[in-house]
Parts: sequence; C-alpha cells; structure tokens
Amino acid sequence: MDQNNSLKNFSYVGIGRVVSTVLQAIFYLLFAALLEPESYGYLNFIISLAATFSIISGLGLHHTLTIYNSKKSTNQSIQVKTLSLITTSIAALILLPINEFASLLSFAASIFLLNQFELLGFKQYRKFMIITILRGCLIVILPILFYFFLQVPGIVLGLAIGSLITSIPYLKGLRLTSFFDLKKESKVIIHNFGVEASVSLPRVIDKLFIPSLFGFFILGVYQLNLQILFAVEVLPVALHGFLLSEESSRQRHKKLIYLAIIGSIIIVIIGIVLAPFFINEFFPKYSTGISSLQILLISLIPLTISSILTAKLQSIESTKIGFSAIVRIGSLLVLIFILGGLFELIGLSLAFLLSIMINTVFLYYLYRQTKLS
Repeated sequence: MDQNNSLKNFSYVGIGRVVSTVLQAIFYLLFAALLEPESYGYLNFIISLAATFSIISGLGLHHTLTIYNSKKSTNQSIQVKTLSLITTSIAALILLPINEFASLLSFAASIFLLNQFELLGFKQYRKFMIITILRGCLIVILPILFYFFLQVPGIVLGLAIGSLITSIPYLKGLRLTSFFDLKKESKVIIHNFGVEASVSLPRVIDKLFIPSLFGFFILGVYQLNLQILFAVEVLPVALHGFLLSEESSRQRHKKLIYLAIIGSIIIVIIGIVLAPFFINEFFPKYSTGISSLQILLISLIPLTISSILTAKLQSIESTKIGFSAIVRIGSLLVLIFILGGLFELIGLSLAFLLSIMINTVFLYYLYRQTKLS
C-alpha cells in the first residue's frame, strides 16, 4: 500500500475515532455538568460494571477477528464470532440479576466492538468511520431522552440501545458454527485477551473499588479527569486499530508512527496549560481535581507508544503479549491502594500514569526480545 493510500485510510479511521470520541466526551461532560459529583460517580460505577463484564466475556476476540479477516481466514472468523456471541450472552445473563440495565449495556457494547473490528479486518475503513460516528451521535441523543424518564438508569439504557442499533448489520450477518477448531489457536486468543484486558480493564476496573475506598464524590471527580484523558486519547486508539490491520498484512508505516508520538507530546503540553481554565470555567464543582488532571494527561505519551508496540506484537501473533494485562492491572491496583491512600485524587492519577509507564517498558522489552529472536 503506498503512503498516500495509507494516510487516506488512516484518516477514515482517525476521523471516525475523533468524531466518536468527541461525541462520547460530550456525553460524559454533559452529564458531569447535569449531575452532582456523587450521582456522576454512581453513573460511572454502573457503566464500569457493564464494561468489566463486556471486556472479560469478550476474551479479546475482536482483535482475533481483525487478524483473521485481514488474512482472509473466513472459517476461523466465523468460529470467533460464534464463540464471542456465546461468551457475551453468558456474561449478560450473569449480570442480569445484579443490574438489568448494566446487563443490556454489557451485551450491546460487546457486539458493537466486534462489528467495529470486523470492518477494520476487512479494511472497510470508510464504513467503519460512518458506523462509528452514527453510534457516537446515538449515545448522546438517546441517553438524554431516557434520562428525563428514568434518571441514571435511563442514561445507561440509552447507551445500550445506541450500540445495538448500529450493530444490526453485524447481527444480521452472524452465522453460527462449531468453534472447537479454535483450540489450536488458544494461545494466541489468550494473549489477545491479555492485550484487551491490559488496555481496557484499567479504564474501568478501578472504578469498582474506588467507591468503597474513597466514596462516589472522589470517583466522580476522578472519572471526569479520566474522560478528558480518553477524549485526547483518540490518537493512540485509532493508531492501534489501524496498525493492527496493516501490520497483520505486512504493511509498515514508520513516518506515521513518528508523527503520532510527536502529536501526543504536543497535545499533552496544550492540555496541561489549558486544564485550569477549562475546569474552572465549565466544571467548577470538580475544581479539586485540576492538579490530578494535569498529571493524568501525561499518560497520553506512554499510551501512544504502548499502542504502537501492542499492534506490532499482536500482528505477529505474540504468545507473550498477554502478560501485559497482569503487569498493567496488577500495578494499577497496587498503586491505587498505596498512592490513593496517601494522596487521594493526586495519588489516583499517579497510579494510573505509573502503571502505563511500567506496562510500556514491559511491552518494549517484549518487542526487543522478539526482534532479537
């Protein structure tokens, strides 16, 4: 693939991610303004509960689906889709008696993610952009409508319906088959799950523990800061999805990688400078979190580097990359208990930043070992 085509295709992925992330940020920032920090913390606790079940039950199979579709391994792709439907359905049933709205959101989020990564595997980048933006619009509009009828549960219901609507083409195209042949690829699947766990679980699993340790107010402020980070994290997220497909088909993009790292550094500097004005002007109820937000924003740089390393290792079907989940989640939880207990919001941000840096070093070590072997 020539450089012009690669930049054009990445622009589709990037635009889709950027617009979707902006819309998702609008959703979180809007409800941060509407709700008190305690209620906002509770909302994010429910969303995180659904996301945790979705991530664990998904087994990282959307990454595996992208790789198989990129390599035109149709039979394996169908088996992956069958297995993922079963595991995500079981997770939703387990979550149902705990919280029925979280249960629906868990299933919907899993299906939408599979739909996205299937499109990436088929290199249907323009369609990926359209579906991603459409879902972003729906998760702003529908939660607002349902909020006026059901309050916080209505917000969660709106998120679930938005994801399901945009996953209808994927659901229509499902073909169920035996998936037992996948046991030959079990190591790769397990390590792809490790990748997903290391990237996604740290975004949500901490919010299952923070309320019992520090209360919903601290969770609300911390979550607003995280959402701002996730809003600017669109670059590494888009880069990972694009590189995973391209590297799997042996396409290399060194110039794009260098530009992404430089871009992340510039975004961090701008974010740190503007953070006090932004929070004081638009979210004065959350002003206690300004310093912790500035620390959190630095995480964008190691996040970008780790997304590049992760895509490269996944594309060669590394059987060690899954250990990054243990490194990232283990270090995050330990640091939250230690630093959070000492410095509260500042400590939580430091824990998040340090866990990413530790994981990035680990990924670089794996990559170097792979290159030398």
